[in-house]
Amino acid sequence: MRKLTVTMLTGLALACAASCQGKKVTPAERGRVLYMSNCVVCHNPDPNLPGSQGPDIAGSSYELVQDRVLHLAYPPGYTPKRKTHAMRAIPTLAPEIGNIVAFLQAAKRPPPGDTASQ
Repeated sequence: MRKLTVTMLTGLALACAASCQGKKVTPAERGRVLYMSNCVVCHNPDPNLPGSQGPDIAGSSYELVQDRVLHLAYPPGYTPKRKTHAMRAIPTLAPEIGNIVAFLQAAKRPPPGDTASQ
């Protein structure tokens, strides 16, 4: 009887593991977690608003995020929103730049009073 119970429990556990897969996380959802974990120290939790040290960054391009996060640089021709130099490079985020950009793009809202995009 004990062997049958263990076999049944093992089979049930395997069946559950196969059918109980979690929800797929979108790039924007993953980017939000990364943003909240790494960026809100200086940037606002709402990337449409300026933070204590960092500017609003909703809608930022891949090139800008990559240059700033990895190299502390700006893309050619880009004019910085602030003149501070508080940001530090976070090279461990290199494989996540696309996810962070997906979040920043998804978070972008039109400015107040902008009726053209409504």
